[in-house]
Amino acid sequence: MTSGEQIGLSASGLRLVIIADDLTGALDAASPFADRGLRVRVATCAAALSTALEGAEVVAVSTRSREVSPDAARLAVAKVIAGLPKNVRLFKKVDSRLKGNIAAELAAFPAGPVLAVPALPEFGRVVRSGSVCGFGVETPIAVAATLGREAEVPDVGTVDEMAQALDRAGEALIVGARGAAVALAGRMAVGTALRPGLALPMVIAVGSTDPITLAQVVELKQLAGLRMIEAPDGVATLDPATGVTLVQAVPGAGRTGPQVAAALAETVLGAAHGAATLVLTGGATAEAVLDRLGVQLLKLHGDIQPGLPLSSGGAWRIITKSGGFGDPDALLRLATGAGE
Repeated sequence: MTSGEQIGLSASGLRLVIIADDLTGALDAASPFADRGLRVRVATCAAALSTALEGAEVVAVSTRSREVSPDAARLAVAKVIAGLPKNVRLFKKVDSRLKGNIAAELAAFPAGPVLAVPALPEFGRVVRSGSVCGFGVETPIAVAATLGREAEVPDVGTVDEMAQALDRAGEALIVGARGAAVALAGRMAVGTALRPGLALPMVIAVGSTDPITLAQVVELKQLAGLRMIEAPDGVATLDPATGVTLVQAVPGAGRTGPQVAAALAETVLGAAHGAATLVLTGGATAEAVLDRLGVQLLKLHGDIQPGLPLSSGGAWRIITKSGGFGDPDALLRLATGAGE
């Protein structure tokens, strides 16, 4: 693939399928393509994949395989691949800090060359000497050791270096994070997104315990009139939303992560049906809330802030955020911008 090369359409108009191990990853990798004006749909689970494929140019799907066993992860990815049109271009979205069952998931892909580019140059997370380092990475993480198959792992520390790496990709399977998606989207389209505005009431559900998200919550609490609800292990009671409501899972009796996410989703349900906008932080939180609301298919509009995708699903505008993404005032800016 040379610089500026356009990725061709399949017979159905489908140009790319992004396979991610969680929902926030699927959304943040797909969002750059929506930013370029492409028709992007995101399946929150494999069951919605066939519907997502109808009429889309780019499709992303969450296999929900981050926290399962390696064997279950491999089978989940293999099932998704089996349901795709033949010869469609694939992008394996991975966490930029290489969390999850990456080797097991890659084992489900067809044999062939692999280009691994997990860097996020715009966030200062880079690959040097074959390891991820930089923002949010205390100890360098060796890329090749996580893959389980032979791959090219170029150093990438800038947007230009990412572009140069993709120039050499050819037909290789691209394994990367949002940084690679941004570069790839630039080769596919040159349009711009038309994004709907945000509206109140807004419910902000925080299930992530990432220090970056916790710092954003501290900033958000400066908002005048904010309704703040702490939910031990995700459990609280919420009335229908008014204004801006923050509901944050805090330590309780010691439920497991999936149990906390499920409880938080049940809590959010009490306010969601009176809300216009939902902000969901953390992949498990986003999946659990949308499951509880019966939303399996999202129309993606693009980033409302870098790394914070805006989509539509059901009756809601939905913003998702990975735990480690966003500026310190990201949640505060969302809350103050709603309804303007």
